[in-house]
Amino acid sequence: MKLFRQIALSALVTLGTFATVAYTSSCSKDACKGVTCNNGGTCSGGTCTCPTGYTGTDCSGYAYVGSWKGTDNCTNPTASFTVTMGLDSSSTGATKVLVSNPSGYGSTVQISGTLSTDAKTITFTNQTVGAVTITGAMTLTSNTAFTWTYTTSDTSTVQSCSGNYTKQ
Repeated sequence: MKLFRQIALSALVTLGTFATVAYTSSCSKDACKGVTCNNGGTCSGGTCTCPTGYTGTDCSGYAYVGSWKGTDNCTNPTASFTVTMGLDSSSTGATKVLVSNPSGYGSTVQISGTLSTDAKTITFTNQTVGAVTITGAMTLTSNTAFTWTYTTSDTSTVQSCSGNYTKQ
């Protein structure tokens, strides 16, 4: 009889442990039930973790949208200056990005870039700002930081610049 009690107790403890593990596992999965994470985002505990380039509760927003501050360093002639730029979506298409105050040319100056399919890179080709042409790319290194490499040229000078920016 004593052996029967030990076997029954062992079976009950084993069954209880299995039920606890199964219940805990199903709770974790339930937190993400009905949660949609767009653009390659993943759900954990009911919250989306977005890949670089996307933001929002469901990863449907673009991370580049907003105000960004950084320092550009240029050669020919050597110069360094702090710039605050605004980046926004364009109404002319989902892959178009508007940049206000590029390279510190003024808050009313705007250029247009093309967004990559992974929403990490914005390229600018021959964008005219007064007598200067800007060509280059902004690359998100995270959802709160990007690097910008570009050249400016006019009739007599080509200047190479790069900068690191953080979201404000």
